[in-house]
Amino acid sequence: MIKKAAAIVLSLGMISGMFTGCKQNEATTQEIKLPIYGAEEITYEVATAQYMDISQTQSYGATIGYPFADNLYYPADAQVVSFSAIKGKDVVEGQVLAELDSGDLDYEISNQQTIVNTALSQAHTSEAARLQYEIEQYTLDMLLAEKEKYIIRAPYDGIIVGIQRVTAGDQIEAGAVCCTVAPADGVQVYIDGKDANNFRYGQSVVVKIDGVEYPAKVVMAPDVAPATADNYASRRAVFLLDNDAMDKLIVENQMALAAGWATVYLTTEKKNVLAVPDAAVKTTGMTSSVTLLDGTERFRFNVTVGMSLGGYTEIVDGIAEGDVVISDGSGTFVSSNDNADNDDDHGGWNGEWDGERHERD
Repeated sequence: MIKKAAAIVLSLGMISGMFTGCKQNEATTQEIKLPIYGAEEITYEVATAQYMDISQTQSYGATIGYPFADNLYYPADAQVVSFSAIKGKDVVEGQVLAELDSGDLDYEISNQQTIVNTALSQAHTSEAARLQYEIEQYTLDMLLAEKEKYIIRAPYDGIIVGIQRVTAGDQIEAGAVCCTVAPADGVQVYIDGKDANNFRYGQSVVVKIDGVEYPAKVVMAPDVAPATADNYASRRAVFLLDNDAMDKLIVENQMALAAGWATVYLTTEKKNVLAVPDAAVKTTGMTSSVTLLDGTERFRFNVTVGMSLGGYTEIVDGIAEGDVVISDGSGTFVSSNDNADNDDDHGGWNGEWDGERHERD
């Protein structure tokens, strides 16, 4: 049997990727040179399975705006009589923002008013006449309420944060958005869409606005979206800056808020977990495995993995602290046909596993 020699050189482990809080001073990698039959000597990196804190910080683009705004809709197909909504303008509750032509409805109201007047004059004659008057009055009240909808008013004191600009004489369709109103103090940082799914209610994050970082909390996230939320709101994450920082920004840095964008940093971490570099774990289908090094012998072990953070993968089960694993190049060993009888010394692999679990003595 051909003699196998190995040279091991210790070096500090450097794993690519953004991460914070990892105990790098305790984690080391090695380089091991193994003679491969039919090939030049190949250098592999190895690492030791260790308990450590693993973490990773990711950044997401966010919007500065009014996530709790309300759309005001047109009630019917009609012609615009007036439109006074202006984006950025403060409004008071009940203020008229747009008015639609209600000519056809006005004709119905006029006719119904005549009917009500007639019924009223007869109401004292009998119980049936009185009841008929009440029915006609109710019909008139409903028509008047419908006419009121043709006047779009501010629902509360706030600010107009969006408009669909129209002018007098334009024809609009029922259900179209007239404008969007929000509470004047409702400025927040928020994310809409699939990125919102990365956040959970109550998480701590860091929000950067105009180069300054602010601690913040997730106060709305898809995992606690109310059952009544529309599809858009259910895919939104909202962040509340600590210590009333947003109130100060509104006063002191209007330009930053006007830019309308921020960056949210989310750090995910797990403490004191058994971990190895990501490169040490090979996954095929639902099965994950690592290659253990024992002297110059190599053994494949199936493992159960947890989270992968900052270039490290948590190992839940399968190997123990102190086990040395090949972190780069495992599963690429080559043996020549001339030395097939020596496959047991090399693992017998040619880029693929042999389908069996190799146990240590």
